[in-house]
Amino acid sequence: MHKVLYIVYYYPPLGGSGVQRGVKFSRYLPHYGWESVILTPHPALIKHPKDRSLLKDVLPTQKIYRSFSLDARWLFKILWGLGLPQVVNWLRYHLFIPDAEILWLPFAWLKIRKIIKQNQIDLVFISGPPFSPMLLGRWIKRRYQLPFIVSFRDDWSFGQSRLDNPPPRFFTRLERKLEHDVLAASDHVVVVNRAYQRDLLSLYPDLPPQKFSVITNGYDESDFPAEIIPREKDKDKLQIVHAGVLFGRRRTNLIWQAVVELAQEGLIDPKRIRIDIYGHNFASFVFKGFENDPVIRQMVHLHPYLPHSQSIDIMLQADALWLYSGPGAKSDVELPGKLFEYLRAGKPIFAMIHPEGVCAEVLKPSGLGFIADNSDPEAIKSQFLRLYQLWEQGKLAPEPDWGLIRGFERQELTCRLAEVFDTTLAVFRSGSAEDRKGRGS
Repeated sequence: MHKVLYIVYYYPPLGGSGVQRGVKFSRYLPHYGWESVILTPHPALIKHPKDRSLLKDVLPTQKIYRSFSLDARWLFKILWGLGLPQVVNWLRYHLFIPDAEILWLPFAWLKIRKIIKQNQIDLVFISGPPFSPMLLGRWIKRRYQLPFIVSFRDDWSFGQSRLDNPPPRFFTRLERKLEHDVLAASDHVVVVNRAYQRDLLSLYPDLPPQKFSVITNGYDESDFPAEIIPREKDKDKLQIVHAGVLFGRRRTNLIWQAVVELAQEGLIDPKRIRIDIYGHNFASFVFKGFENDPVIRQMVHLHPYLPHSQSIDIMLQADALWLYSGPGAKSDVELPGKLFEYLRAGKPIFAMIHPEGVCAEVLKPSGLGFIADNSDPEAIKSQFLRLYQLWEQGKLAPEPDWGLIRGFERQELTCRLAEVFDTTLAVFRSGSAEDRKGRGS
């Protein structure tokens, strides 16, 4: 069995949607001839939600090396509290390059030396964000003659956050150089959707398209119970659930305005609707502009972050699920990880998304989508009303395309990743053999 050194910052007991991809890959890779050796920071000082229920997905035989790490986000929190956001920005753009997790690299570097000494590593796989660990790839390749693959779970230098809060030009130039150097030195690149591949090739036309593979996020069938626990409360209400954080562009004013107008027009009865939002959300953001609106405050309920297993139960008990990607430039590249568990739940999905983006490409053929343009108030209003009326008439009965949905199962996706590993390793070894032959002659 081959061994892959899997460098991943977010790994159980850290929680959140970003953890799922790493822990599921490591769980199922042995089925396809690859044993993973995990390198991740020790969670004690990491400022991130913890979810110990995810530890059940870690194989008892899984090798995990945890190295010490400082987390600059604790410092950022103090500086924000002191009213010094300009100091935070200076640190980000002058010291923590490309991201604050650069503080982990010296400790990771020391641990890598130990890992490679103790294990017969064949290949290195580095996941981002954060993207600073990818800087280790070239050093590992040069020092240990090992191929490395980088995996983009999110965009690095060209995403919405860069458009909405553009960094100084000197930082962008440096960041782009680092990104290009990583991509050029890597033996292969895995991205979660085709839009990331498109954008990276547009930024760096010297990269060959065949260097990229698209492996989306997904769902794990084993996370879903055989029987659905019936909902106990508000059975007579249309319950819509949103799992995850609303922030940045995901402003709620468009949907709240639509709901209020529908109620004022007598087209919906707000007493028969319940919207539950789960995650580390702030009421000041979620209710902004509608803080004292009786319709919204009666209908919408905020809940804290739930362990992943409980989150699945909540999805299965809901009548519909709410998916939202913020409007604006590059909203077409958003493909939220929660979409795939939403699909497996088999519930209608009220989706405020880019109507021609990668998310819509997945959702349209699924048979579950109530898709509204995330920048069109009338479309949002129309789709919400359609969802409500079908439920009121007892006709909210979607017909999921299970053949399509099963293609996003974690084991299927891990099989594809293992094939990328196999091909990359074979090509690297073939090239290394040719190099040795050339030097020998």
